[in-house]
Amino acid sequence: MFEKDYTITGKHATYLKYLAKKNSKADEESEEATSSAMIYERYIDVYMNAVIFGLLNSRTAEKDTSSTSRARIYADAFSTERSNCVFLYRLVMLLDKTNEVSSEERLNKAFRYPSMSEKAEENKKNMELFNDYVRGGLEIMYEKFTEDCITKSDYIDRIYELVKDFKDEINGISYDDEIEVLLK
Repeated sequence: MFEKDYTITGKHATYLKYLAKKNSKADEESEEATSSAMIYERYIDVYMNAVIFGLLNSRTAEKDTSSTSRARIYADAFSTERSNCVFLYRLVMLLDKTNEVSSEERLNKAFRYPSMSEKAEENKKNMELFNDYVRGGLEIMYEKFTEDCITKSDYIDRIYELVKDFKDEINGISYDDEIEVLLK
């Protein structure tokens, strides 16, 4: 889990590239570089934020193969952010409401199954669910940062709005309570 390169394809790759600063000289010189929000420093940062947006908005998305666009998150980026990615994975497994499973099964998916080789197929499905949330979150983020955003000031204002909305939402919802219910 989070040990290999991960490639995002289609429109979701385009969205990821739009939201991140470019990672190479070739990217900086490309035509896409001029039409990018560059809100996040790295692709892995977009990836981790996207899963949160997807989970909070209960939005998943299937893989898109309608275009040849690709964006790769390298294994070394995952190794740098492994503990954060594992934490996010566990949150998704605990809080996902798309599948009707018991609290015990959610806990197993979050903590036990990833270390069990006999659950390899189940783990693969769980990672696909996680990446479905990433793609859903990418769609939300792209929508937020393309609607009425033209100048750097527009992007800064939109970031402020999103952070404020997120803070207000967190103050109104106790995810600790939801996790505590699962543990009982």
